[in-house]
Amino acid sequence: MKSGVWKLIILATIGICWGWYCHVAVATSVRSPLPILPEIDRDNAIEIALVKDRVDRNLLVNNYRANGEWIGRLILPSQEQIAQSPLIDWVWIEIKHAPEQERQLVGKTLRLIWKPKSQIESDSRRVTTDIKFTAGTIASHKEGTIHPQRLNGRSHVGALQSLAGARAEDDVVVKLFGVGIGGDVITIDREPIQITGKSIGLVEIIGTDTSRKEPLPTACPGYLPCPSEYIRVRHYNPLSHAFDGQMETIRIPQLPAKKSGLFPSTIRDLARSPVGSQGWYIYGNFTGEQPNKREPQGVFTVTAIQPRALLQLTAPALNLTESDAKLDYLNRQHWENIAAKKGRLERVTFNRKPERLGDRALVIHLFGGIGGKTPDSPGVPQTVTGHFAYGIATVVQDEFTDELRWSIEYHQVYAHNRDGIVAGKQDWATYMGHLQRGWAATRPVADALISYPPVTEDYDFGGIKLSPLAELQRQLAVSAARYRSGDGTGNASVTPATSCVQDANQALYLTIRQLTREVKSQPQIRAWLNAHPQHPQTVRFRDLTALGVELERNLAPLGIVRQDWQQNAAKLAGTDLEQAFTTSGNPILGLMSWRTMLPRGAQDGMAKIFSQRGAAIWFLNTYQVGGWNADIIPISPTILFGQIPLLSTMIVRLWAGIVTLPNLGGWLSVLGLLVGYSLVALVVGFKSQFLTFERKIGSLPRLFKSHLRSIAHLFLMPAVLEEFLFRLLLIPHPVETAIASNIYFWLAISLGLFILYHPLNALTFYKPGQPTFMGWRFLALTGLLGLVCSIAYLLTGSIWAAVLIHWVVVVAWLKVFGGDRLLQ
Repeated sequence: MKSGVWKLIILATIGICWGWYCHVAVATSVRSPLPILPEIDRDNAIEIALVKDRVDRNLLVNNYRANGEWIGRLILPSQEQIAQSPLIDWVWIEIKHAPEQERQLVGKTLRLIWKPKSQIESDSRRVTTDIKFTAGTIASHKEGTIHPQRLNGRSHVGALQSLAGARAEDDVVVKLFGVGIGGDVITIDREPIQITGKSIGLVEIIGTDTSRKEPLPTACPGYLPCPSEYIRVRHYNPLSHAFDGQMETIRIPQLPAKKSGLFPSTIRDLARSPVGSQGWYIYGNFTGEQPNKREPQGVFTVTAIQPRALLQLTAPALNLTESDAKLDYLNRQHWENIAAKKGRLERVTFNRKPERLGDRALVIHLFGGIGGKTPDSPGVPQTVTGHFAYGIATVVQDEFTDELRWSIEYHQVYAHNRDGIVAGKQDWATYMGHLQRGWAATRPVADALISYPPVTEDYDFGGIKLSPLAELQRQLAVSAARYRSGDGTGNASVTPATSCVQDANQALYLTIRQLTREVKSQPQIRAWLNAHPQHPQTVRFRDLTALGVELERNLAPLGIVRQDWQQNAAKLAGTDLEQAFTTSGNPILGLMSWRTMLPRGAQDGMAKIFSQRGAAIWFLNTYQVGGWNADIIPISPTILFGQIPLLSTMIVRLWAGIVTLPNLGGWLSVLGLLVGYSLVALVVGFKSQFLTFERKIGSLPRLFKSHLRSIAHLFLMPAVLEEFLFRLLLIPHPVETAIASNIYFWLAISLGLFILYHPLNALTFYKPGQPTFMGWRFLALTGLLGLVCSIAYLLTGSIWAAVLIHWVVVVAWLKVFGGDRLLQ
């Protein structure tokens, strides 16, 4: 090896040793009196820490998604500002979030109006009203109900202003759709949806952050001390598809109790909640500042939570396909023993089919009552009325996991209340998961998601488009705006005729009417249907038409449509623009639409109608989910006096059987049954010499005239009395949609008791019945009469059909075919 190479090796070795010595010297010179070295190290350490903090913060921020493209806070303009444009429905909106290309608008306050010449602008004009509080509204406000006090005395209040002014402060946050920008004006062509929180995260809740030293809440459900509001969570990792992402401490506030003593939510044992097995969506905002003030975001403060497991499209616990199994679930299992299910969720499907991205479903929402130490105060004894609403569910792709799931939006027709819940469109997190105003933590809830293509899919008749769901949303938006203003009184309260369930279903009735009117007024649609009789869309439309007839019969079971519904339909159709909307508290009108008087009956009835038509249905049920509150228990919603099952069943049967009248087809069925019975009875009666002609045909008018009082008496006894006893009270009414085996069982009991009653009556109270009521011929014809009357009752749902058959047969036997002679 050359000497030059050795020299390089020796020099390199000396350099490495000298470098190592310098490194050790610097590392051990922390206490060196030289001032410049520690200062340089300190700056480097701070800079490194700040860089790391920014990296961590950026990773943390990336764990959240915006709760919509356009988010803003509504601000009610002053009366002076409104006076500058008195005929336009507009409000201010403070932009909280905007798309990337419009990010410069964030933080600015702009004017929000409806898109000119849009359908929703036209509807807003129809619901625009002057607001003047009545004495009842003022009294209700003093008692604690939240009414739109800032709107009192204003003129030309439209749907936007009633939404912005619904509460005492400008705290209604909304998500906008169909947005247009022009200068300092934002236009929208759809109803804003009320939301909570600007950001969303998907996390697994680990437990309390024990390192935080903030004071604990002073009041909470259960025992003291209260759990800390600072919670450790781990974010969802989209790369591993598991909750092994970044750890973070968030704040979930323990909100104070309401005046009733009920805590709206709790964080106790939230990490142990079984509904959180698949994680939680958390909604909220970053609050506070970092100590170095270089990052504006601080602790993420939660305003609403949502269990991921509820909305997943994974296989449900139960999928029912048999008719009797579905009816048994609706009639019995759905709300059975729910106290044992407290803190859990349940998912059940009927006729489940594969869901696709963009699929929609009609939501029928129902919540029940609260029991325990802070119970609801019942408005009706032994009745838990609950609440009813419609909504729309859509299959969406989750922004965190990319899996398909349900997204639910409610269209709340909600009366003024003490909780500050505002009628209108709300997402699940705002209406159900909100820590202050949501119901998931305190009430049992069942959402029925109904997928039925004739309703949930749109129509295109050669360029003319119809959408049943869009029309229903339009009608519900109008109803919600009317509720917010109280049709000018500032008060939307609950009566037998006006309530969430009655007026939500009024919107459904108006939808049916509007679609029917649209088809009749469009010859192009009829021409398209005639030209394509076997097209799948034509088949769907025929199913929609048949469903509309059945729904209208369900909404107006007496065959008489309420006058206020008819008047409001004319107003919305534009045929009677001068007439104001009508809100009636007349209980008689409520009885005319009795099937939709109580939420439980309305949801059951609608679900049964769709189930019988083969619809796919998801039932998403929660039973006071979230943290554990030992002071409350879930209570099932009921029909009238439903907590006394026998009494409520008898009331339903009596009312349904009495007020239901057969339609034309029903009367034809009654005539056919009567003719059929008569033919059999005459053949058997004359062959066995049980029947004989006692009168000539020509003398029958004089006979009936002379025996009119007796014939009228026979209508009451035996016809009415016996049909009420043996048919109406014993056999399940069709509105109950009992399973077939139950109907057959009670029909057999009814028939047996009806036959046995007659000889027992002859032996006790009606001695002239001996020996006729003991003979086989009488009992055979009596049994056949009982069967025919039962069939008439089940076919028509009207006890008067059975009464008529019974009355005609008895009168004919006694007055024409020798019955009077046998009983003398």
